[in-house]
Amino acid sequence: MVAQWTPMRWPSAWKDPSALSLLKGTAIDYLLIGKGEDLAPVRSRAQQDGLHLADPEAAPTGITVVKGEWPGVKMSRGGGDQIDAGPTGVPWVDSNGWAVRLSTALHPETCIWVDAPPAENARIFPDAYVIAIADSAAYGGRWVLSLDNQLAAALAAQRPEALATWKRVTAAAGFFAGKKSWSAYAPLAVVGVVSDFSGKNEFFSQELLNLLARAGQHYRVLPKERVTDASFDSLRAVIYIDADPPPPVLRKQILAFVQAGGMLIAAPQWGEVPGAPSKTDENPRYSLRTLGKGWIAQAKADPDDPYLWANDSVLLVSHRYDLVRFWNGGATASFYTLAPDRKQALVHLLFYADRGPDSASVRIAGRYRSVKAATVEQASVPHVEMELQKDAVEVHLPQVSQYVALELDT
Repeated sequence: MVAQWTPMRWPSAWKDPSALSLLKGTAIDYLLIGKGEDLAPVRSRAQQDGLHLADPEAAPTGITVVKGEWPGVKMSRGGGDQIDAGPTGVPWVDSNGWAVRLSTALHPETCIWVDAPPAENARIFPDAYVIAIADSAAYGGRWVLSLDNQLAAALAAQRPEALATWKRVTAAAGFFAGKKSWSAYAPLAVVGVVSDFSGKNEFFSQELLNLLARAGQHYRVLPKERVTDASFDSLRAVIYIDADPPPPVLRKQILAFVQAGGMLIAAPQWGEVPGAPSKTDENPRYSLRTLGKGWIAQAKADPDDPYLWANDSVLLVSHRYDLVRFWNGGATASFYTLAPDRKQALVHLLFYADRGPDSASVRIAGRYRSVKAATVEQASVPHVEMELQKDAVEVHLPQVSQYVALELDT
């Protein structure tokens, strides 16, 4: 994999090369600067300073750019303090983590940048920038740092409150830039989503990834042309929802996974399924069959609602296998990874509200002896308590910011 840069979109209003002084001592090392002649002095000085430059409209070699959304709790169109929510009343969170993971699976030879600038003329608070950075970096990508117009103007004028915000933003970027070893950690998962993620399958399969993350389900992205027997290691279930039946080799691989004790959640397009009808087949939307040591749940109707599929899969697999559970966390997300030697785990926790929680707790599946918590502001968070449970630990957090990294040792 190519080196992981820390990119920034240069504000078009910053014509004076002296603004480059803001970058000194930060992790920012790649600038996306427009081609206009008025920015030529900035480009020239940036090159002299050893910074990498690229056209904002063209991805550099070795980089895959994902068009993302501004992350966070989605506000209602009515404005004010109202927020949008899903059918269950849970706040609707926009996140780019699923897109980073999909792009990583499809383009493993590149690094992933997320292009998700704030809305034009939007007023963004400092904590929102921290979430924008962490929302991509926690999953192995990098957010293209993009300033709102008001902050850019205030920084150009060297206003103290803007410089304080800039310090927080660059500290967050520097935190992740300094964690290069994390890129070698492998994500843990409960379910695997098998698809080509393109063409007629693009919308449903990609939205399913998005909504599985919102449902708190930890998944593995499995492009179907790259599936091997090892792709199913440690999984409880596999979801297959493509519009065409799987090719014979893939079908054989998945059914072998089921016979060994796994579960297949399939659309009708899978075709005829083997096995015997389940004696407990009472699901209104799925026909259940047993095969070897495992189960097959085949939908009775063509998939048309990824929200239902995401939540149905969680119930079919069972919450007993949840890798991470939150209490008092609000709008949350997590990404659970394991070090190459499997002796240390790293769990990224994201809290998408306007500020971090006062006293959140999180249950993490696995046997661990100790835990250390870090945020972009604190290399070591004090007063973190851990309780040992059967095959899990429960971590109690003090007041923390909107991103926490938990490092657990076996």
